[in-house]
Amino acid sequence: MSTIFNKDEIRRNCEDFFMLYDVTKARVHEMCEAKRIHTQAVAENCIYISKHLGLSEYDCDLAWLIGELHDFARFGQAVVTETFRDSDKYNHAKLGTSLLFKHGMIEDLVSDYDKICDEDKIVMQKAVYHHSDFKLPDDLTERELLFCKIIREADQIDIFRTIAASTFETIYGCSKEEMLSSPDISDEILAAFPLHELADFSKRVTLADYRLAHIALCFGLKNPVAKQRAVEQGYLLRLTDLEFYNPKVQEKYLRAKNCVEEFLKS
Repeated sequence: MSTIFNKDEIRRNCEDFFMLYDVTKARVHEMCEAKRIHTQAVAENCIYISKHLGLSEYDCDLAWLIGELHDFARFGQAVVTETFRDSDKYNHAKLGTSLLFKHGMIEDLVSDYDKICDEDKIVMQKAVYHHSDFKLPDDLTERELLFCKIIREADQIDIFRTIAASTFETIYGCSKEEMLSSPDISDEILAAFPLHELADFSKRVTLADYRLAHIALCFGLKNPVAKQRAVEQGYLLRLTDLEFYNPKVQEKYLRAKNCVEEFLKS
């Protein structure tokens, strides 16, 4: 099945939507700009992974489209909350899915949406809805699981670049000095590293926890192609180049860093 998507039109429509949030307030503007660039990079990562999996042109473009849509609600989140931290009240993946598919904004972005089969409309919804979940649900179909994995890995790869290219204020709402002065790394976050598992974002307490949880996203790269892409880009290792002021925190951090290096070599 060949592609049915007018990618240039979709990209323009998404850019027009993103520009609605081009506010003058410095930090919010930086947050929105970072997410605009992130969105394009994730979409390209989706195609890169899909092609290496040998998917059809249509499926590669479907993965690209999911990449374009996955952070749809991040821009409003930046303006309203001035943070990228999800909460029960504002979860960007869940809200983005609702805006796009329940309230019909997808039809403003994708003129050929009515040509997409019902099965793939559900695939799109579930991929956007679950892309930032700590763990994917067990009831996904084989096709739903495939695209959920693609968007999650494509997203994780570029999160490393986004953080490396942004200030601490933009990502964490703190200065570098405040980050390096973090009093501790929580045991719940640190425990993920020797197991080579994702850290549970809901367990973050200290600023160091937020940084370490982002670094632990590398353990979600199960596809060798995605893992290699992250290694070649080099941003992940830049994120690990920190020296915390508290010796006990630095000791914990170095144990975590060694686990990352071990994982990347495996």
